[in-house]
Amino acid sequence: MKKMMLTACLIIVCAAGFSANVNEEVLKIFSKSYPDAKAISWTEQKNGYLVYFNRKDISYRVVYDDDGNVVYSIKYYGEDNLSPLIINKIKKGYPDYKIHSVVEKSSESNVEYHIIIEGQKKLVTLKADPLGNYEIESKYDKADS
Repeated sequence: MKKMMLTACLIIVCAAGFSANVNEEVLKIFSKSYPDAKAISWTEQKNGYLVYFNRKDISYRVVYDDDGNVVYSIKYYGEDNLSPLIINKIKKGYPDYKIHSVVEKSSESNVEYHIIIEGQKKLVTLKADPLGNYEIESKYDKADS
């Protein structure tokens, strides 16, 4: 009984802070999946919901369908949260560059990483897979300071 009351209170408190009319099942699944989420913001979409939130040092964007299934997610973070396997391969290929930021896109069928690395004169965006295989997506000259 206490658990049910606590869950109901959690859903009510969470729902009060949202601008979208999120269904109860999605809220329940989200609350169980990310109990420590901060700065939560919901947007209703055509076939589901998009939630923005922060957790630890990571910024999330997660899209749920009406049944509470994750359609895809995007995470924004720094080098500290990137897989050591990927870090190693990038550092070997670009020893004079530092990893600036990472965008991780996940769906049921795919996980890909878009990694911005910074050298003295260039900014390079790499697209990597979970095994650390990568290709150059874009390359820019940095502005002179």
